[in-house]
Amino acid sequence: MISTGIGILATGGGSNAEALVHYFDGHQAIHVAGVWSNKPNAGVLNRGLDVPCAPMTHGDPEMVDTWKSTGVTALVLAGYLKPIPDEWIDAFDGRVYNIHPALLPNYGGKGMYGMNIHRAVVAAGESESGLTIHEVTTHYDEGPVLFQMRTRIDELSADEVAAKILKGEHWAFPRVIEAALMKREMPSKLPEGWLK
Repeated sequence: MISTGIGILATGGGSNAEALVHYFDGHQAIHVAGVWSNKPNAGVLNRGLDVPCAPMTHGDPEMVDTWKSTGVTALVLAGYLKPIPDEWIDAFDGRVYNIHPALLPNYGGKGMYGMNIHRAVVAAGESESGLTIHEVTTHYDEGPVLFQMRTRIDELSADEVAAKILKGEHWAFPRVIEAALMKREMPSKLPEGWLK
């Protein structure tokens, strides 16, 4: 069986990248070909992941050739905080995926990342939040939704919401990427504390 290679792009500490690397370690059909960051001092590059990790320049058109030469056939954005260039999206023919720590279309778009999202959700008095995994298009945070997972956040602080959502991300992201790449049904049984 030919293994599908995923290239992970990350800007920050890389906990989602680590979850993906661990999940696909030894997988029969999918492997992580490498991790790249647009920040040379990003925590993800020093996380000790057992795959090639390297800095890159955001928007560099030569990155497509680099990825393809290392077997990358899909890109996975794991906390990558830059809009993806059209050339990169076109090169992977719809196989570019992102995770967003809110229930899109709410709390998406410019400035909506990390703690900014969770503070906005709590300030709005929302009783639920969650995560969205979607295909990446030229419209930021507006690509087709593959999967959403929602959870109650009543009386939680923004920090508590962030921690709960991140735990859900680590569970959902690799499973949804696996389902998308292998053309399987999306996960239906969710972790304890999460709603359908």
